[in-house]
Amino acid sequence: MTETANLAKSIEARKLERAKAASMVEKILDGPRLFRLSCEAIKAGLRIDHPDANEDQIHDLLIERVYGSKGR
Repeated sequence: MTETANLAKSIEARKLERAKAASMVEKILDGPRLFRLSCEAIKAGLRIDHPDANEDQIHDLLIERVYGSKGR
């Protein structure tokens, strides 16, 4: 196995151990946290794609990206 593959396997094992050790409350709270992080990443991409958009427009684009077209 390559060094990179070993590192990836080690990281995955540590992530799994942390997840197993987390309390139920932490696990429940991770959903909204991950969603918020995902939204921030999507907004960063939208800002690159739409450099002239203001924050309200970025928010509208985010809603469309996450939930689909406004017309649905």
